[in-house]
Amino acid sequence: MNSYRDLANTTLDQKKFLDECIFIVKEQSFYMKQAVENGSLRDTLKHASNMLCELRTSQLSPKYYYELYMLIFNELQHLDTFISDKKKHKKRFIDIYESVQHAGNIIPRLYLLIIVGRNYIKNKDIKAKYILKDMTELCKGIQHPLRGLFLRYFLIQMCKDRIPDTGSEYEEAGGGNIDDAFEFLLSNFYESIKLWSRMSDKVHIKLAPGQDEQVMHNNRNKVLREKMDVKMLVGSNLVRMSQLEGMTRQYYIEKCLPKLLQNLSTINDSLIQQYIFESIVQVFSDECHIYTLDILLNAILKTNSSLDFKGILITLLKRLRFFIESNKYEVPKEVDIFSLFYEHLVLYVNRTLDSYERAKGSYRSSFQQEGQTFPARDTVVEYYKGEEEKKKKAVSTCGTTTTTSTNVITTNNVTTMGTHHINENDLVPNCKIVKSVDAKSNPAEEKRTMKEASYYGGATHQGNNNKASNYGNLPRGTQGCYSNEKNNQENDEDDEFVEDIVKMLQVIYEFIFLCIRIYDDVITISKLFDLPYTIACNVNLNNDVLCEQIINIIVLPFNYLGISALKGKNMQALLRSITSQKHKKKLSLDIIDAIIDCKNKAIVYKDVEEILNYISPIFNEDVKRKTDPTDNSHQRETHQADFFNLENSTITYAAKKMCKFFHIITNTHDIDERYNICILFYKHIENGPYLVHLLPTIVFTMLDLVMTITNLAPSSGTKTLSQHDEPFEKKEHPDEELNDEHIRDEHTHGENTYDDLNLLSSNLGDRTTHIGVFPGNRADDPYLEDKIKQYNIYVKNILKFIHTNLLCVSSQIPMLALKLFLYSAVVVNNYDRFVQAHEFLSFENLEAICYEFITQPLIIYEEDINISSQQYNCIIWITGILCSHITLLQNENYENIALKLTQHANKLLKKKDQCLGILACSHIYWENKKYRNSAKVLECLQKCIRNAEIAVQSNNDNVVLFLFLLQKYVYYYEAQNIEVTEDSVHYLLHICQEEYSRESCDANFKKEFLQTVKYIHDKKNSSNAFAKIGLDVSVLR
Repeated sequence: MNSYRDLANTTLDQKKFLDECIFIVKEQSFYMKQAVENGSLRDTLKHASNMLCELRTSQLSPKYYYELYMLIFNELQHLDTFISDKKKHKKRFIDIYESVQHAGNIIPRLYLLIIVGRNYIKNKDIKAKYILKDMTELCKGIQHPLRGLFLRYFLIQMCKDRIPDTGSEYEEAGGGNIDDAFEFLLSNFYESIKLWSRMSDKVHIKLAPGQDEQVMHNNRNKVLREKMDVKMLVGSNLVRMSQLEGMTRQYYIEKCLPKLLQNLSTINDSLIQQYIFESIVQVFSDECHIYTLDILLNAILKTNSSLDFKGILITLLKRLRFFIESNKYEVPKEVDIFSLFYEHLVLYVNRTLDSYERAKGSYRSSFQQEGQTFPARDTVVEYYKGEEEKKKKAVSTCGTTTTTSTNVITTNNVTTMGTHHINENDLVPNCKIVKSVDAKSNPAEEKRTMKEASYYGGATHQGNNNKASNYGNLPRGTQGCYSNEKNNQENDEDDEFVEDIVKMLQVIYEFIFLCIRIYDDVITISKLFDLPYTIACNVNLNNDVLCEQIINIIVLPFNYLGISALKGKNMQALLRSITSQKHKKKLSLDIIDAIIDCKNKAIVYKDVEEILNYISPIFNEDVKRKTDPTDNSHQRETHQADFFNLENSTITYAAKKMCKFFHIITNTHDIDERYNICILFYKHIENGPYLVHLLPTIVFTMLDLVMTITNLAPSSGTKTLSQHDEPFEKKEHPDEELNDEHIRDEHTHGENTYDDLNLLSSNLGDRTTHIGVFPGNRADDPYLEDKIKQYNIYVKNILKFIHTNLLCVSSQIPMLALKLFLYSAVVVNNYDRFVQAHEFLSFENLEAICYEFITQPLIIYEEDINISSQQYNCIIWITGILCSHITLLQNENYENIALKLTQHANKLLKKKDQCLGILACSHIYWENKKYRNSAKVLECLQKCIRNAEIAVQSNNDNVVLFLFLLQKYVYYYEAQNIEVTEDSVHYLLHICQEEYSRESCDANFKKEFLQTVKYIHDKKNSSNAFAKIGLDVSVLR
């Protein structure tokens, strides 16, 4: 057949034809193997030739031809093994080599020749380079593209280990050197490229009667797909080249790459050029690419203008980045990767922006060799229209500052800007100057120019009446069809242009990524944003795909430079180019994520202020809570909603990110900066929907700032920081811990959402012992006193801020607000020690502030907390804070709070909860020595006994309350509370003993009671403290 594929015969059943070929191959292979066993070389070659004749077909697509080829290739391995064993066939290799050349058909002849030649080289009877050259020349006899490609692929497969490479046995035998090995591979590579390129040359599709253009289009695409199916056959030559031992960096630079590019320049097929360039980038070493960047980039630039160079650059940039990251490779000083890529990317960006207009015949200049100037896209459009006023409007639309140019790109400190004076000699190849045309005299040109200007936001569309006039000469019924067809064509062109721009942005993304990994320098990396800014000013960013790629570029430096990435040139202008609210929100959240993940946590207030100014709109966005239209629960009071439930709120996910972001920007040791950032952040969220979610984070950060100030060491000339007399008594009784554990076990159903407050406050009593120092200041610093006074003002403002804002949100988040008030009271109590340590400080009503912070939780308890389990937990939390951390209150205020808390405990819904709550409240009157009151402790215990008796009457399981009471009485008795007598202990022991004796007694109760009795028994034996306690030890036996 004269053509590569007979596309008209679309009904050919290739699978059936392949089965027929496979049957013949297996048949002849069977006879060949029999001949091998018999040692008959003649019959072996005969049947091998018959088998190879099946490769002469032209009726198989590359996919099925490859399947047939692999089957034959595997069978030929038996022939290769037979010929390599000289003892079996007893023939000289030169005789076999000559005899196979007499085969009747050229395809079997050359395949057999390659097998024999491979073994001829191995025998070393002749120099390898001569046999390789001879086989290469003989393979030129197959000029059918598909058959020729597979033949040369077979040649490479069979001879890849017979090449006289550096250090190989064939080089030592005088069979050649690296030059001969490379020449062999290069020759096959070039011949393979020529065969491959002819596959598309053979495609001549004629429309048969009844066929339309769509059928022709589908057939053409099918051929092109089949053409790309065989690319591996060509790329195998480059793979083997890269594996040569003699392929050193120097050899690659001086000989390999220049010859590859020279051969590639003779091919005008852009698909082939694309694949070869990508293969070169992928198969050769990264070190080779680093030293040949200039050559490779120039070669890509000078190739076919339809070449998709962006895919090649993306692959190259990724390889270099991965190589530098994995090997910690230091780029040679003589290689300036930044300048090389930047200079070429400037040209590539302009080529990309030119392509759309050039495809429609519009004017666009390229970078000039000397001045390197290009006019902005909108300026070009208006230049065609010849309307200065519209030109000014178009330029201003892109955010430029002049009317003669919109963008400025610098290359090697040469400023480039738009101009109307273009020198034809300065244009790069393939760029033609289109002469100026009067738009009014050419309606089609006017319409085309108006469309382009509208796409870039540079001019307005004509009215619908003008469009209708263009179709006036068409029949009425065909006007709509013509309009739709033209619109579809324009949309396809726009989509193609968008895809092209997206790929260019991906190249820039990889380039910035590479430079970040190499330089890690804000100044160097800041230059990179000229490129995306140029594109952003010349395209329609309302397109989601384009805008998302711009967002990826903007976010990238934040991942590695943190907030300091804002210092990049044109970075802020690039940020402002994203105007869509949807895209702006995505960009803001992505920047927050990047800053969170960044390891560079350097915080500067100015940078924080700039980034907050940009992302501030997301703080105030109008977000609606998800509600069920059939449910009226959204009409309830606001405080009943769970603001921290991811399923109920659309903003909680974003709020979580913002909280992390806030912790990052406040992660600084500078107290002034940290305070100012907190206030600045609050100003951005105070009127938005995120206030409730973010306020707890801000409050905790501010309280931590107060604690940081509290722990600063006193300056000279001030009082020594001394602890108050220890107001708390160390707990030595294990039964108290046991009791608390039982209480927690009995109430695991309670609210546990924010129980970490207990953990936060548990160490506050000890934090004052870890005294810090004023960073960067000495005790004799004359400004130290002023700084401490300024810190004192900060604390006043912080406490006022916390009180005001928690009151505003307490009805929405009552449980969390209650805990924050308690934590604030602890911080205020500790700050009093700092004030006392500095005589020049004054803080009026500090005790009143502490009292207010403890009173507010009680108010929240009364007004907003209605669930019984939550009420019980609140009593436990408040009790723990009062017992362990509060020493600042006056006795009267403390007693008022303790009394109110005890009353609330006595009003709990269940008697069991009342008993346990009051039992916990008894510690308020005992643990803190400053406010100790033994009589009040006894009152609480007696009230608990009465509640326990009532609780047992309603449910016998509540008898465990008497065990808790026994343990608490033992605790206070051992602590020498004079109000707790032996009679009370005996009473409780008797009740517990009776319960223990019952057969239906709970096993846990028995175990707990035995431990308590054992503890009392051990104390009686070791000390006189429990000498008066009567104890029945029979239960211990």
